[in-house]
Amino acid sequence: MLKESYRNNSRHNANILKPISRSKSRNEIGFKEPVPFHGADIWNAYEFSFLQDNGKPTAGILAIEYDADSPYIVESKSLKLYLNSFAMNRFSSFDEVLYEIKKDLEKILETDNVQLSYETYSSFSNIFTDSSNFTCIDELETGDISEYKPSSCLLQTITSKDQEYYFCSHILRSNCPLTNQPDWGSLYLYYSANKKTMQPESLLKYIISYRLHNEFHEECCERILYDLMNVLSPKKLALICKYTRRGGIDINPLRIYPRDFTLGDLPEDFTQIVNSRDFHQ
Repeated sequence: MLKESYRNNSRHNANILKPISRSKSRNEIGFKEPVPFHGADIWNAYEFSFLQDNGKPTAGILAIEYDADSPYIVESKSLKLYLNSFAMNRFSSFDEVLYEIKKDLEKILETDNVQLSYETYSSFSNIFTDSSNFTCIDELETGDISEYKPSSCLLQTITSKDQEYYFCSHILRSNCPLTNQPDWGSLYLYYSANKKTMQPESLLKYIISYRLHNEFHEECCERILYDLMNVLSPKKLALICKYTRRGGIDINPLRIYPRDFTLGDLPEDFTQIVNSRDFHQ
């Protein structure tokens, strides 16, 4: 009787989920449809739990991934509240709970391409990001900095041979446009140059300029991509922004240019970054 009571009175609430249109920010950045890139938004929820059929709770990591071509993103606080609403729900299997989440997310995102997995802590891999082949620009000298407004004018290039470049920075900071709370992250950049490359000091100043900027994670990633595309005119470019957890969830937008350059075409040094976790996550 008690078991049935929990089933009836403690249902998860899909109405909590808040979709946010991608088109508004893309128009403001300067992208025109169809956008010249593709990618995915990758979320890891470290505090997701539900009850098994016998009332025993689970503990693990829920991974959510959906295509950057979806018309909407999901607002992070609403996703946190939605996932919390599963805490006292009983499910007969892991597949059952994943089906419910997939169904709800695909409805509000207006896509049929949400991928989910749930990994218990006992099977959790401790493989962390190896960025040894990336040039970290954080210790470079920049001179005095007084402007904290993103601008492509901060990006300076130098002549380059047609070769591949790898840069990273761990001082990316932007702010949530709804709460004004800070979002901290690392940025990993790969590109195949077309006669010019980025002056590293200017890239660092550009990243620092986001420090007071109010925009969602996904929008910041696409704004950075847009500016780099226009300044570099690269043959290929891949960018992932790996943000730290807030409310038990980290968000990792991945963007790849051009559209016919697939994840499988990326160098192993970059795919390793995509498929592993940073130390702060």
